[in-house]
Amino acid sequence: MLAPSAASKSKAKPQYVIVDGERMRVNWSDGDSFRVIRGPRKGMKARLMGYNTLESYGPVHFWGGFDGYNLYDVAKDATAFVKTREWECSTQGDQDHYGRVLVNCPDLSLAITRNGLAHAFGVGGKADPKLIASQLKAQNERKGMWKWGIPARIVTSMHSGDEKPDKPDWKPYNRVCDTATGSSWTVTHDQVYKPCEGWCNGGSCMMYVPFKRRYGDKRPACLRRGHDNRMVLPPHLTPGQARD
Repeated sequence: MLAPSAASKSKAKPQYVIVDGERMRVNWSDGDSFRVIRGPRKGMKARLMGYNTLESYGPVHFWGGFDGYNLYDVAKDATAFVKTREWECSTQGDQDHYGRVLVNCPDLSLAITRNGLAHAFGVGGKADPKLIASQLKAQNERKGMWKWGIPARIVTSMHSGDEKPDKPDWKPYNRVCDTATGSSWTVTHDQVYKPCEGWCNGGSCMMYVPFKRRYGDKRPACLRRGHDNRMVLPPHLTPGQARD
């Protein structure tokens, strides 16, 4: 029997974020969101503003010379990066459509985009010019997610037509983000996706995985495979696309 490694015997270092001057112990879910786990705001979920990291539940992103696991590694590197220090942040208390409190962490936003571990991301408009400049430097130096290709747009999320059967008026959509301006918008469609089905836009592709199957024993095959998990699909737009 092998002896336990030093890493397995040591506890993970506690993570803290300073929000409006209050030091909070948190758990980073990925590179752009955290949950407060101690103190008066225990249970609060937060989403960082201004940038977006790649999905961290599996190898679902593809573009350029990357396979799914290459970009999955970038997503994991982003999570590790945000844990390297205590970041100072602020919030006005606004929430996104998932109920997460929107938080602004300027130093983190600049640092993580500068290292190519996140991309500038604006909803309803262009991204912060400072983050665009930071991202451009990372692109020119081929850092992180830009190492083997810079697509015109990144598919950041996918939604299948059968996700909300109790809301007949709901229109499924996929979200894409411009890698030059940071602007993002939705592309509506009428498709019902199967697990691991791909969709491409602007030179990048993504595979659809329902939320309930992203973790645990019910993960589909595309989340279980190794570095041969590479999708090659012709870029296309869903008919009837619409931008918000």
